[in-house]
Amino acid sequence: MKLILLTFAAASVSVASVETNPIQKVLSLLADLQKKVLLDGEIEQKQYEKFTAFCQDDATTKQYAIKNAKAKIESLEATIEKASADIQDADSTIGDLAKTVATNQKDLSAATAIRDNERADYNAADSEFGETIDMLGRAVGIIEKEMRGGSFAQVTKASMKDLTDTLQVVMQASVLNEQDQDKLSALLQSGDGDDFLDSSAPDAAAYESHSGSIVDTLEDMKEKATAMRNDGQKAELNAKHAYELVAQSLNSAIKVDGKALDVAKGEKAAASEIKATAEGDLAMTQKVLAENEEGLHLLAQDCQQKAADWEMSTKSRGEELEALTQARKIIGDKTGGAEGQAYGFLEVASTHVNSGKVIDSLRQLGKKMKGDVALTQLALRAQAAFEMNSGADVFGKVRGMIQEMIEKLVAEAGEEADHKAWCDEQMAETQEKMDDHKNGIDKLSAKVDKAEATIAQLKESIAQLQKELAEVAKQQMTMDEIRREQKATYEVAKEDFTNGIEGLTMALQLLRDYYAAPADDEAALLQADAPTVSTHSASGGAASGIIGILEVAQSDFSKMLADAEADEKASSEMYEKMTHENNVATTMKGADVKYQTKEQAGLETSVADMKEDRESEQAELDAVVEYYAQVKPGCTIKPMTYEETKARREAEIDGLKQALTILEGEAPQAFLATRVARRS
Repeated sequence: MKLILLTFAAASVSVASVETNPIQKVLSLLADLQKKVLLDGEIEQKQYEKFTAFCQDDATTKQYAIKNAKAKIESLEATIEKASADIQDADSTIGDLAKTVATNQKDLSAATAIRDNERADYNAADSEFGETIDMLGRAVGIIEKEMRGGSFAQVTKASMKDLTDTLQVVMQASVLNEQDQDKLSALLQSGDGDDFLDSSAPDAAAYESHSGSIVDTLEDMKEKATAMRNDGQKAELNAKHAYELVAQSLNSAIKVDGKALDVAKGEKAAASEIKATAEGDLAMTQKVLAENEEGLHLLAQDCQQKAADWEMSTKSRGEELEALTQARKIIGDKTGGAEGQAYGFLEVASTHVNSGKVIDSLRQLGKKMKGDVALTQLALRAQAAFEMNSGADVFGKVRGMIQEMIEKLVAEAGEEADHKAWCDEQMAETQEKMDDHKNGIDKLSAKVDKAEATIAQLKESIAQLQKELAEVAKQQMTMDEIRREQKATYEVAKEDFTNGIEGLTMALQLLRDYYAAPADDEAALLQADAPTVSTHSASGGAASGIIGILEVAQSDFSKMLADAEADEKASSEMYEKMTHENNVATTMKGADVKYQTKEQAGLETSVADMKEDRESEQAELDAVVEYYAQVKPGCTIKPMTYEETKARREAEIDGLKQALTILEGEAPQAFLATRVARRS
């Protein structure tokens, strides 16, 4: 009876009503839910691992940026402090130099005013001396002229009046001292009165004595005036020379200090520019530091929050899985008998009818993917499962295979996407760093080249200045030697001419004194009745010729001495002028050498620093290039691009989902169940 019923049930399977076992359905749903929870956990785990890596990388980046910002701030603060000190030093130097320049200019103005007054006083005194000497010469000439007349009676009133007027003018001269003025006054008083002009002739000896004393006095006063004038001229030359030396020294100091003042102002401007730039960079760096510190703080909070959330999620997922596992175990352990009693099935295998669609779908997908080994193996495994098994569990196994394949493909796609994003990020950042370092090296190289060119120009300029200084020193030595020779020659000539003039003057004075004595003819006029006695008479005619020659020689000596003195004065002035110019040139060129040497030293220090910075940039660039070379093969050398791989993965997943859809759609119809009769 049972066999008949079973046969009838098998024959009637196509028309019998089918019922799904709810217990198995629940167990299947619980298993699927467990897989879903596990899959979500794996995805969340990967996401958390990726987020953790992001936290670590971003924190490292921000910490590195904070470290660099702090170091840069320290460096900028040191630069600002140094620039401030340089500005303060420059201000002090500028103040001192400005005060020195003002003092020197004030001293130069005062010295110039004093010199102008001295020159005016000298010109007035020299003019007065000249007039006095001229007047004294005229007075001596008048007296000598009258004395050569041989008779006091021949002195005219006009000549006497001219002499008296001349002496009166001389007495008014301020250059004569009180003693000389008293002498002239006494002489004029002795010549006053009508008796001096009486027609009766005075005693000849008395006239000669009186006239000689006047001439001697006037000559003495003339010599004194001439000597005083010469002393005044020498004092004027000395004062002029002293002023020129002082003016030269002050002008040189003003020029040197003025140039130093300009250099100090330039250094202050450069330090101010450096300080302003550093302050701007400091403000920007402090802002970047604050942003990075705030970003690091927020990142730490976010990462900690995410870690706490992940721990809670992991704990919750574990609890859910534990609950699902316990539920499956309880259902399986407690409902086995009841399920057999309530839902006994006679499974009729019809898998050969429906499994073909799934296997064909998998095979076509493998062909479409150009012989994908994994898909081909999946099709073979599914076919073997269908051939070796029957019932509801075979569809679960095949579904599990397909679902596992889909999850694997999804995981691979996620890994490839993560790797693609990582590659894009690393390649872009590395390329940006390489460009930054290359630009930094190029800028430093340009600065180094410019500084080295400037250093070469400074070296050439310093060498040229030193050469010019050597030439100036050599020229000054030659001038000193020539000047010493000129001075020695002048001293010898001056001594010779002075001795000659002095000798001729003495000789002339002697001859003039002798031949100026009264002739015997005047005595003969008084004693006409006395007998004639032959006596020696002075050779006045011959003596006059000799005196004339001596006067010419004296004049020549005086002229040659004057010429020698003029030449000496011109040579001395020329020597002083050229020496002054050489001193100024030496001072200016020496200052140029000093400042250019200082500038060269500063540039050489800057070049050394820039080369060190360039080497550091190059080392960092080499490290980045090495890292780029390591990263590039894993990101670029692939048989397919990321886009091609992504499209292939999506096509595989879509095909597997279609096969899974077919399988899930056919599974309920693969099992037909009939209620068996209860045993009696």
